[in-house]
Amino acid sequence: MSVWKRPKGFEWIAALLLFLMLREWLLPLQELTDTGTLAPFLVIAAGVLLMDLVVPYRWLTFPVKLVGLLVILHSSFFAISFFDGQWLRELFVRVVHDLPLALQQEWTAMTPLSRNALFDLLLVVLISMLSYLVLEQRQGLWFVFLTELYLAVLDTFMPYEADGGIVRTLVYGFLLLAVTQLLVMSNKAPITGGRRWTLWKSLLAPVLIVAVTVGIANAAPKKEASWPDPIAFFTGQKGGLGDGLMKKVGYDNNDEHLGGPFTMDETVVFMAITNERSYWRGDSKDVYTGSGWKKRDGEFDEILTPKSYRWNHALFEGMETKEVKASLEFQGPKFPTVFYPGQLKQLTDYTPSKATLVYDKEHQHVEVRNGTIRLVKQSGRGAAVGPHTQMLNLDNYQLVAEVPIISEKAMIQAGTDYPEAIRQRYLQLPDSLPPRIRDLAQQVTKDAKTPYEKVRAIENYLRTSGEYKYETKDVQMPAPGEDFVDQFLFETRRGYCDHFSTSMAVMLRTIGIPARWVKGFAPGHRVGSDGNGNELVEVRNKDAHSWVEVYFPGHGWIPFEATSTFVSPIRVKYDRQTTEQQAPLPLPDLGGTTAEERRNGRLDELEGSVSTSGSSIDIPWQVYAFGLGLLAVAGAVAWKRRRHFAVWWLQQQMSSYPNDRYEDRYRLLLRLVEHLYSRRRQGETLREYVSRLVISGDKRQDLWYLTHVYERMLYGYKDIEAKARSVAEQVIERLTRQLKP
Repeated sequence: MSVWKRPKGFEWIAALLLFLMLREWLLPLQELTDTGTLAPFLVIAAGVLLMDLVVPYRWLTFPVKLVGLLVILHSSFFAISFFDGQWLRELFVRVVHDLPLALQQEWTAMTPLSRNALFDLLLVVLISMLSYLVLEQRQGLWFVFLTELYLAVLDTFMPYEADGGIVRTLVYGFLLLAVTQLLVMSNKAPITGGRRWTLWKSLLAPVLIVAVTVGIANAAPKKEASWPDPIAFFTGQKGGLGDGLMKKVGYDNNDEHLGGPFTMDETVVFMAITNERSYWRGDSKDVYTGSGWKKRDGEFDEILTPKSYRWNHALFEGMETKEVKASLEFQGPKFPTVFYPGQLKQLTDYTPSKATLVYDKEHQHVEVRNGTIRLVKQSGRGAAVGPHTQMLNLDNYQLVAEVPIISEKAMIQAGTDYPEAIRQRYLQLPDSLPPRIRDLAQQVTKDAKTPYEKVRAIENYLRTSGEYKYETKDVQMPAPGEDFVDQFLFETRRGYCDHFSTSMAVMLRTIGIPARWVKGFAPGHRVGSDGNGNELVEVRNKDAHSWVEVYFPGHGWIPFEATSTFVSPIRVKYDRQTTEQQAPLPLPDLGGTTAEERRNGRLDELEGSVSTSGSSIDIPWQVYAFGLGLLAVAGAVAWKRRRHFAVWWLQQQMSSYPNDRYEDRYRLLLRLVEHLYSRRRQGETLREYVSRLVISGDKRQDLWYLTHVYERMLYGYKDIEAKARSVAEQVIERLTRQLKP
């Protein structure tokens, strides 16, 4: 009995094609799991196919396959000798301990050694079965179909681009079917002698057919998809959507292609108890590509005991701060990211308790890992331990952080002595950036002297100039090769937080001010309190938000808000000792309105519009002539008294707002003043505008007082709001009655 056989040439080709198809099954592991290298798995696949090809009796190959499996495990996880029985005992103990976890599908709780051992064993069994069914029984069609289905599912429902794999599998599969069919024919009608080349010539036809059809299909123009990627829609991810396709809002890590419309998602992400409402910071990105944001490599700290770790001056320093304590309980989608207000100081408690952290010191991003992992042993030194390579989503955690209180005087005096590392990283811009973006930034900041004043000028321009509208549905995707910021600033002029924040960061970089893009969640909606003075806040998917951080020498990264319909994330202390006016302040703060009003309510919509409808009744022309004449007279009277109508309308709107909505009532009053006296100029601050108005002394004094209260409320000083609200409302009522054409 011979233990060897001599495979035919076609059998070698069939085995090679089957190996290439198996490789397509393994390639996604590196992107979708914590697999470091595919080399051991590819060696197993090749070894099993080779042994099944040359050994006719499979029961003889199993011991050899088992020994090969042990060799691969030893080389991957152990540094001691292969013939030292200690590593075999440790392998046995690990597998026996983790086998119940595998049966319970608790894969992440298993050690990497036992996971690899069981997976490798399963791989050997499955490939042996495949080689029998496909290579010996010639039943390959089902496997080709299953491989295509597998790749299509991954491409549709997972973050894996399988386009190339689907095409390659199509080529491998058709050739495999052709080769196995020729093998069946040769076994039924053996060809000997000089006619053996007939079979090889027969293979030429399917090769040419596959090459031509796949080549034409790959090179031919293709129609864009007529429906969105289902996973991008259901989870709110932004990648891969064409112009006009709707997606859901939400937090995700892919920001390389910004833009396009989205719909609101009311799914609750987490509930938080906190003594201070603020933005929940997740991550920052520093490379603007022209279509979105990416991150350069950072500097990382491995945190194995998070509860004892302290962050000091991670974002900012040298300024007054307020300590914030918060407790977050996740109820919907979870993330391997710690969200925190201001800058993080300590993570005091969390669940699951096995979590470890990896801290990106460059971007201040805190990533959660699934416990620790035991690294390769070193002879005589024990085992090194590090954070697990697999991400972990926390169920809840408690933290201590601090939010800044900005001193205008300190910011103005910060200067421009930026460290070289900050300049190199945070002044980056693509070479293809249109020059008119820089021209616009220079025009907006031409009257500003210091970086802080320039930052405020650009922030104020995007928020309050009226040039740009907050919009979530009627939003275009940039065309191929079109710059995202350029399209927003000069073409569409409508968008949401990603448009406003990216535009501000890029405009600042064009004039030499280091800035970066930050993402996370807006403060959320207050739903109650805990009885100890803390607020209970509900944060939903629709609260996903992005803003800007600007670097100031000696102070670090300070947040700014460019989106007109969101509250500024910073408090400002007006301690500037100068006769000059304050830096531009963002006007349209709609923090007192509901989420839907914030998204849909623009100040210019308060003017309303009137439309007329025609009639289908047959009316004599004389009636039309009389009606047109009457309309002309009414139009002339209305035009002459247009200011009276506008003032009357705004006064009616004022009465529709309750007294607790001070910000809205103040903005309506400001529009009333603009209709009666003078329009506010572009880039003009509130204080500059009030100083310029030609009005009586008592009206100016009242308007000064109301403006001061508005600014203090805008930046979160609740003590001012409590003491001055009743007086301010009385002043608004008196001033509204006094303002007449």
